[in-house]
Amino acid sequence: MPVLEVTQLRLKGVSAADRGLLRNLSLVRDALQTNSRFYHCTEDPSLIYIFGLWPSLDAHLEFLASPRSSEVLGPQEEQLDFQWALHMNLDAMSSLPLDAPVMAISMVVIKEHDIDAYNQSITATRRLFSDASRPYRIVNGWRCDPTSRNHEAVMFTGWPSVEAHSAFVTEGRKNPDFARMEALYQTVEVRHARTLESNGPS
Repeated sequence: MPVLEVTQLRLKGVSAADRGLLRNLSLVRDALQTNSRFYHCTEDPSLIYIFGLWPSLDAHLEFLASPRSSEVLGPQEEQLDFQWALHMNLDAMSSLPLDAPVMAISMVVIKEHDIDAYNQSITATRRLFSDASRPYRIVNGWRCDPTSRNHEAVMFTGWPSVEAHSAFVTEGRKNPDFARMEALYQTVEVRHARTLESNGPS
């Protein structure tokens, strides 16, 4: 099954608006054919995110272990420091809210005995997210990395602004289903990001 790769990188000596950065990222995308999208973090401008779609998790891991990895990724090393990466099953890149001005990236750790309850809560609250974020897409799933020791759920939602998402969360907490979902979080991290390519992929 196809998997979404989400990689967080920290900029080194360049800004997210640097044309050379986008050029190097685009060259890697062309080489890997992962239909990648590039975003920068609104909370921390020194962070960027790369979203790429691989035929399978094994396909990405095999690439990273191959000599070709250094050849393809090497040009980025002077501009970017690796922070972390995760994978989630995803059918197509178009399932992400790529047309939204702001994408919210929510990463939640759930205790093992709460997994079923969390899945039920997501089902119960999905309509809330959908109504509030329309017309933008919503996609969620579980991290599928074999080395991950935690049960990590990931959700991507689209919003007209960061403030719109914050207002939704504040209002959502008045809903019993939403409150029950948040009560299951062991840890949660939410970041917001905007595309680096205002005119779409080059």
